[in-house]
Amino acid sequence: MPDRPTSSVRSHPGLSGSALSGGSALSGGSAPSALSPAPAPQRAPVARDGDALAEPVAAAVLACPSVAALSGGPWGTVGTYLPGRRVPGVQITDTQVTVRVVVRLAPRRVVEAEVRAAVAAVVPGLPVHLGIDDIITDPSP
Repeated sequence: MPDRPTSSVRSHPGLSGSALSGGSALSGGSAPSALSPAPAPQRAPVARDGDALAEPVAAAVLACPSVAALSGGPWGTVGTYLPGRRVPGVQITDTQVTVRVVVRLAPRRVVEAEVRAAVAAVVPGLPVHLGIDDIITDPSP
């Protein structure tokens, strides 16, 4: 009868002994691994006064032909508080702009392109997160 190995663990040509014993096959080497992910590029925060830009962003978005109104979102949480007033539907941070709108009947891509271009004209360089809360189907403006 041929000799059988006494262990049920089989060796794989690509794994080291530490990987079989519970360690990581990638942690043992000193050379960088081709399997390790490249670090994601970090966007440097830009100092902006989001409160001062909220009203110009709101005006630019409301000037878009497919936007009927700004919206605070389903629970009214999206907005910027200013002294004595609130700008609904616009939040600006150092890393993003959030805009929530009610739109006239138009293709989503058209609405998105209009709003992103309007916001980029006022606050360039920040990603724009757009939420469409309602669609008005009545053709009257």
